[in-house]
Amino acid sequence: MSASAPIHSVAWRVLLFRKNASEFLVFEGESGLLLPTVEIPAHSRTAQALNAGIQTRWGLNVYSLYAIEFADTCSTVRYHTAEVLQQDAEAPRSAKWVPVRDARHLRFKESSDSAAVQAWVKRPDTQKTNTSHAPFDNAGWFPLVREFVQDAIQKIPLRLAGPFLQCNASPSFSLIRFETDGDAAWFKAVGEPNAREFPLTVFLSSRLPAYTPRVLAIQPLWNAWVMLDIAGVPLAQTEDPSGWCNAARDLARLQVASIVMTGDLLRCAPRDVRAGALLEQVKPFFALMQEWMDRQTKTSPARLSRSEIEQLECDVRNALLTLQLDGIPDTLGHLDLNPENVMTANGETVFLDWSEGCVGHPFLSFAHLLEYFLRTFGAKTRQESALIRAYLDVWEPLGLTDTLEATLSTSVFLAIFAHAVSTDLWRDSGRMLEPATAGYYRSLARRMKRYRDRAQDGVSSVSKLFA
Repeated sequence: MSASAPIHSVAWRVLLFRKNASEFLVFEGESGLLLPTVEIPAHSRTAQALNAGIQTRWGLNVYSLYAIEFADTCSTVRYHTAEVLQQDAEAPRSAKWVPVRDARHLRFKESSDSAAVQAWVKRPDTQKTNTSHAPFDNAGWFPLVREFVQDAIQKIPLRLAGPFLQCNASPSFSLIRFETDGDAAWFKAVGEPNAREFPLTVFLSSRLPAYTPRVLAIQPLWNAWVMLDIAGVPLAQTEDPSGWCNAARDLARLQVASIVMTGDLLRCAPRDVRAGALLEQVKPFFALMQEWMDRQTKTSPARLSRSEIEQLECDVRNALLTLQLDGIPDTLGHLDLNPENVMTANGETVFLDWSEGCVGHPFLSFAHLLEYFLRTFGAKTRQESALIRAYLDVWEPLGLTDTLEATLSTSVFLAIFAHAVSTDLWRDSGRMLEPATAGYYRSLARRMKRYRDRAQDGVSSVSKLFA
């Protein structure tokens, strides 16, 4: 029996609007009307790929709104909404624009198409008016955003050149790259659960501009800002370890500079991973972890026993108490330091995407960067040592502790716990019973135990904790 062929593309049906969503596009078939269908590459950015697919297939310049879901059909077909930018755009061959007000009288070939249209028409009234909670929920917002971006960049001075690249689409999130007659500009807006990224990004741009994106303008009603494109390349695209060492050095410099700002940072509502806050989460987290282990039905990987969970809980608590006594102050941190979020150019570093920005022990953030480094380069002692030295050399002149490497080993272990309890998922009672959620947190517990066991066995190199 042959293996299933991999899925290389995904089909989306599109409610494609014009004239401020008063009309939408349908194709005429022998058995009824059909909504436009676009095939996009699997695992691609949906909005970006849909926009490009519609442009290529029908010559229509569009922007995406959001995916539409409805519960009154068993169909597995996916639906998305979009709007053409040219309000008097002509319909493609064998298609026509029909009024939304006539939607209930139209005969569709497939019932799911009809259900998708009705789901749009019957949206709650709160969704039919743009609000500060869902500013991109309705059609017509793109020209407002484009005007906002143009106003922001004219002080450079720059002017929009026309092309744009929409990376995502939802009622409350947006990320769009606009071409200009110079450096590109980015528009970004965030909603829950990442709304904290807005005040934190604005604060960091003004107080730590050397290491964070330059914000040109903000719109608080949308949780949105405009920023210039960042020169350089992501760490993910460089094979030069020196770029990583510079990033480690600049992370430490950023953190040291933030020591005097922690009070202001906390008012931006970052993730709170200070030792005291983490200690409060130890008991409830491991109680839930025990439930997840008890529910595991698979024999492999082996579930942790009740005594192992209890010991792990004790080890985490003791390690947090140890960090409280090391004398290193809480600083700004970043719990998502993957190499796509770190830009490097000419020996300098800029850190992006602060939705996982935090305040806590600084080494917790470096532990994430170190783990990504070792995934990229492997456990090469000389390169690993250079990265660790680049980071610790910034801290040593402060004379805070003479056991920095031991503290780093403890932080590598605790970084997993800090990540686990800072996520919103484990507090979501509606998702705690989902197998994927339980499996994810069980895997984190196993990693914590593995790291702690190796540290207690006297592993001398930090990289061997990750092995």
